[in-house]
Amino acid sequence: MSNIDLETPSDVVPPAAALTPPPRRKPEIGHLPDAIVGGQPQFSAGDSIVVERHSGFLPGKPYLDTKTYRVVRLDEFTGRMHLFDEALDQNAIMNWKEGLRHGTIFKLPVGRLPIASKGTRGRPRKNPPPLPTPIVDGAPLPKKKGRGRPKGSKNRPAEVIRAEKAAVKAKRAAKKGKRASRKTL
Repeated sequence: MSNIDLETPSDVVPPAAALTPPPRRKPEIGHLPDAIVGGQPQFSAGDSIVVERHSGFLPGKPYLDTKTYRVVRLDEFTGRMHLFDEALDQNAIMNWKEGLRHGTIFKLPVGRLPIASKGTRGRPRKNPPPLPTPIVDGAPLPKKKGRGRPKGSKNRPAEVIRAEKAAVKAKRAAKKGKRASRKTL
């Protein structure tokens, strides 16, 4: 029993530095107006907010993500918010009062939403669609490819059509006659 090598906890558990996730590029949202001013939210149900989250329990409070949410329901007394991420079709629940204590940043989007929560999923396309060409004033519009019979092609004369139909009808009748003669034998 004296030859058993027991591992010490320092050998098994990695140091705290190994537990922190690798640094991620976070979007710059410092230019956006604050969503919570003087302890009061500046948004209501139906508005969009930008949320930058940090981990509260890991050392150094590393950055997690930045997402744009639509506020579904808001309780100003408790701070509880029901949110919806339209890019990923996911619901979320957050408390803005607790979030402020843990280092979460709440901002109001201005104009076009700067944060695209939706990442590119899956494999990139092999043949991406062509970019639309800009229309220059005075230039002719591009010609659309037509469907159906090309313009200028002639119809077949009625006599030719009748003759082809008669030939097909005669061929079917001959085939039907052969089958009928085989059945009688």
